[in-house]
Amino acid sequence: MTNPTTYFKDFMESLNGAINFNIKTLPIALLLIIIFYVIYKIVNKIFKKYSKNLPVDKTVSKAVNKIVDVLIIFFAIMIIASALGINTSSLIAAFSIFGLAISLSVQNLMSNVANAINIHAIQPFKIDDYVDIEGIEGTIVEIGFMFTKIRTYKNEMIYMPNSKVGSATIKNYSYEKYRRIEYTIGISYDNNIADAKKALLELLNEEPLIIKSEEIVVFVNDYAASSINITLRAYTENKDYLNCFWSIKEHIKPKFDKYGINIPYAQLDVALKNK
Repeated sequence: MTNPTTYFKDFMESLNGAINFNIKTLPIALLLIIIFYVIYKIVNKIFKKYSKNLPVDKTVSKAVNKIVDVLIIFFAIMIIASALGINTSSLIAAFSIFGLAISLSVQNLMSNVANAINIHAIQPFKIDDYVDIEGIEGTIVEIGFMFTKIRTYKNEMIYMPNSKVGSATIKNYSYEKYRRIEYTIGISYDNNIADAKKALLELLNEEPLIIKSEEIVVFVNDYAASSINITLRAYTENKDYLNCFWSIKEHIKPKFDKYGINIPYAQLDVALKNK
């Protein structure tokens, strides 16, 4: 393996060959800096304005915006360096050597960048999708070159390294248009199963956020030790999932009360033995 000192020596030699400018060209360089700064601001403003109307999602739009920023900065450095009389070929060679030396010591950084490119290419999720990545559940805010930003339902911002995202099992709850709600509730063995199912079906059909054209099912799931467990399944739109789920849970008890259905609770029966 080549000694890192050799890379540093080659880098300094290339840099020395590049730096050879005339002080009289500084005003031109300053003018070019101002021009490129204005161009940078204008391009960003135009891109943000019209990217909303492009037939691509926010993830691709932000990735393209970052690439455009990098290209503007790169060309600005090259043109300004040329105006100063700096040998741009030597400058490129210098940074190529520097980049090679850095890459040997920052493999984790390169892994994050490579996985960021992979995420943008494959798109297992996009911005605003609700996902679960290795137990971290929330909404995708940004897919950067180093981290993927996830906002949890507690309004916490999680920065997950792209190298971890790339090898993780991802649950994308926003991939399909509809999301299924499934909930299991226990009833007493003294209650009528048909009445309990009727109560739950009535509740699901009354809930405005339930998609009535999709399958609605209520069935006996299990005969447990102290309850008959009944499961309900229905579909709602992704954006309405939590509101719909909470609404159903809230209205189960009043609906059961209407039909005289009891929800059993934990209890301990003690039998006394007479001597």
